[in-house]
Amino acid sequence: MKYVVAVLLVFATIGLSLASFGALIESNIWWLRMTDFPRLQYLIGLVVVLLLIAVAKPVGAKLRLGLAALALLAVGYNTVKLFPYFTPNGSLELACEDDQEFVVMVANVKKGNRSADGLIQLVEEHGPDLFLALETDEWWDTQLAVLDSEMPHKAQRITGGFFGVHLFSRLPLSGTEVIFPVEQDAPAILTDVELPSGSAIRFMGLHPRPPHPGQPSTGRDAQLMWAALRAREGDLPALIAGDLNAVPWEASIERLQRIGGFVDPREAYGYHATYDAQSWWMSWPLDHVLHQSDLSVGSLKVLPDFGSDHYPIKVTLCNAPTGMGPPQMQSGDIEEAEHDIELALKSADERQ
Repeated sequence: MKYVVAVLLVFATIGLSLASFGALIESNIWWLRMTDFPRLQYLIGLVVVLLLIAVAKPVGAKLRLGLAALALLAVGYNTVKLFPYFTPNGSLELACEDDQEFVVMVANVKKGNRSADGLIQLVEEHGPDLFLALETDEWWDTQLAVLDSEMPHKAQRITGGFFGVHLFSRLPLSGTEVIFPVEQDAPAILTDVELPSGSAIRFMGLHPRPPHPGQPSTGRDAQLMWAALRAREGDLPALIAGDLNAVPWEASIERLQRIGGFVDPREAYGYHATYDAQSWWMSWPLDHVLHQSDLSVGSLKVLPDFGSDHYPIKVTLCNAPTGMGPPQMQSGDIEEAEHDIELALKSADERQ
């Protein structure tokens, strides 16, 4: 029995610790990238392991001490990564002129989900000015057409796969592009949005391919870096919205923020998991609205489940500077971004 307990503690401690530090390895391998996602689950698991180590009297003292030290190191690392999202300043007050305020809603509908009524009801109830729907197909195109009367400005692309996209807007759009940034079948929407005040902001809607078996993170990271560079070069306050298939503490999101000058409102409003809506324990924040510091956020809410594997999010923004600033650029950020894009384009060429 003593031997079994010791083996279980060793495997649990080493497994959770290795997974915690896995994303430190510079690699595009899908499973290494995905080790970044369940940090909250690692943290909970490691705390449980530490409690078991404390009460596992039959296990040798030296082994218990070594395992405890490793678990504590991993707990510390996960805590540092998650800390900004569990110490929110939810008391932020947004003083915004009515004609400078706008609401963005994002919903990954889940291709194959046929529960449109629930989503349409949420859109009608919350009345976003900009509504981005992802994983849409021909069926969803037909169902969402009821929004056209209230949101007459539109951009869309149906791909036939998992990366169809629809943008509905109450506000006028101009210079709209629906493009494939790194030659993958995951389109992005770029458009300028005219606010009631007459001023404009730049909206970027993204849904890059996720890392998963047989698919590295190359394309996802490249699309994020492409968006960061486009925002950096732009002359209007910009925001990025979508299912980015990346968590806020991931290296690619942090670099996106540094290069594009983006602020993550979750640092003010909390963790707000949006995936998986069908799991009570394996969930993390994949859906984002990131904004440059010329914009500010008054609220961020996760909306009720409507049958997808993602919860929708609703963010109220203002065309006024925020008190929050983006993380500072690091040496080599631009070069790394350009390398990611070059690598994705090379991979696309090799597939042709």
